[in-house]
Amino acid sequence: MLLNILRSYRELPRNIHLLFLLEFSLSLIHVAFILILNIYLRKQGFTDPEIASFNSLRFIGALAFALPLGIYIRGKRLKPFFKLAAIIVPITSAMIIESIHFSIVPLIQLSFLCWGVGMMLMRVCSLPFIIRNTTADNSTEALSLSAATWSLATIFSGLIISGLDWISFLNISKWTISFNEQGILWIITFIGMGAIRFVAKMKEDDPQEDDKRVDIFSLHKTYDWKLIFKAISPLILISIGAGLTIPFVNLFFNSIFGFTSSDYSLLGSFTALLVFMFSLLVPTLRKKYGYWMTIVVVQTLAIICLIVMAMTEMYASYSYAVLIAVGAYILRQPLMHMAHPASNELMMNYVGKNNQELISALSSSLWSASWFFSAKIFEWLRILDYRYSEIFLITAFLYAIGVVLYAFLIKEYERDQKKRSDRVLPIADELTID
Repeated sequence: MLLNILRSYRELPRNIHLLFLLEFSLSLIHVAFILILNIYLRKQGFTDPEIASFNSLRFIGALAFALPLGIYIRGKRLKPFFKLAAIIVPITSAMIIESIHFSIVPLIQLSFLCWGVGMMLMRVCSLPFIIRNTTADNSTEALSLSAATWSLATIFSGLIISGLDWISFLNISKWTISFNEQGILWIITFIGMGAIRFVAKMKEDDPQEDDKRVDIFSLHKTYDWKLIFKAISPLILISIGAGLTIPFVNLFFNSIFGFTSSDYSLLGSFTALLVFMFSLLVPTLRKKYGYWMTIVVVQTLAIICLIVMAMTEMYASYSYAVLIAVGAYILRQPLMHMAHPASNELMMNYVGKNNQELISALSSSLWSASWFFSAKIFEWLRILDYRYSEIFLITAFLYAIGVVLYAFLIKEYERDQKKRSDRVLPIADELTID
């Protein structure tokens, strides 16, 4: 069984493998920023509300440009946008690192803004690129592999951060290189520059003739907006909840249990290994048990784990609290991420081919918008002295509503699929009789 699973990934088109390497390279930088950038900002004297304000800025650019980009790329080659992302992300990452070091607030804000645009270019184009380069037989594997890049990047980023933190410094002749947060982020940024090489190797044909470009004045006729709104409704709630939690879990463990950058990075690497393994199993589980298991059940279990983790703040003074928090976090991560490729596939299948590129752009735009507002909400809640546990419980509530909406979406999709099959069977019977 394991060999069959691995073979299904190995047999994916070369362009999908190159996209995986591109996403992995840029995700190395992204993950490193999530793991230790907030702690770096805190060490430089910035407060939680200021950190949240900076984080919110990286979503504004994506929010402004994701939807127009999704409309623009229909009928166009996607490689140039991947190339632009591979250039923008490392450059703006370097700008962020140095502007924080010198506490140049306007440059920090500008760098976060541009960095978000670079990541948005990759995300908006990834789903359409996968759909164009795969078939119905291997699209689930391609989407799962794409989703797995995040966890694999977390494993490597976490190990690099922990390893360099353990070494602490390196003497080369008269030079001393300190492996603090600033130095580590620089090293991972250099590694992430390899994305340019993978984009260069991509070979992309011109889009199919039926993939027509869209007149912006006829958008209401070109897309099925009712269908699209139904598809993104659960995503809106889950992305808002995620924005309240994911960027700030490191601050939770740092503030409540005293985790250092190295401690949290090791924890992130271990959980990412589980996420990576479980993500690769998603196509098999989805084909065997359907969307109910891979979306509704696993996300419900993830919500329970989040609630358990949040409640540990109440009894953090007890020695066992940190063990429960870490255990709940370790279980939550693979469970929550397992649903991503399955929910993406459900969303793309539900809206149909004509709406797929727009739904990809909307998905990226919604994540950016939600995380922007979530970062602002987190900033305000922290100013009002809300505890991390209270904020995480708000996340759990939003997740729960999102899962219920996914359940309705799955039920409707399966009903529509059954109706289609019922219509096809009588026709097939007539042809057999003739």
